[in-house]
Amino acid sequence: MIRTYLLLVPLLVSLHFSIPLAFGEDMSQMDRIKKAFNEVRADNLHILDGFYAPDTQFVDPLGVHQGLDAVKKYYANLYTNVTEIHFDFLDTYSDGNRHVLVWKMFLRAKGLNNGEVMTLDGTSIIRFDERNLVVYHRDYFDMGEFIYEKVPVLRWIIGKVKQRLKP
Repeated sequence: MIRTYLLLVPLLVSLHFSIPLAFGEDMSQMDRIKKAFNEVRADNLHILDGFYAPDTQFVDPLGVHQGLDAVKKYYANLYTNVTEIHFDFLDTYSDGNRHVLVWKMFLRAKGLNNGEVMTLDGTSIIRFDERNLVVYHRDYFDMGEFIYEKVPVLRWIIGKVKQRLKP
């Protein structure tokens, strides 16, 4: 009986004092990353509270986002029209609290690619702190492949540029 109460204490404290439990705290850091990538949606951004540190830095081809609130706002904007998203992890590497993931994203969003599934290859570098929270997250991907080549006029221009660059 006492054991059951002891297991509930962290949850009750978290609920009472609004202290988030670490997202996937019983998992390896790599598994937490994969879980976060595949579970975050516009309607559950609260899970990021237990994944990112308050002073985290998130960088991708669209910009630099400093602090948890900025990261959550960025995700909220990104995921607004997303109807489906999934990541397959093709390769991973870990060295202590530093992780590199090579991934393929499958995305369906209102207003993009006529609602058809889009794919994007990318790589993430993620570093955790001593609290087991992400303090640095950098995504690398080809913005041209992701968006620019999906817009008809830009697709034509990029196609011409690529054609001229071929030997």
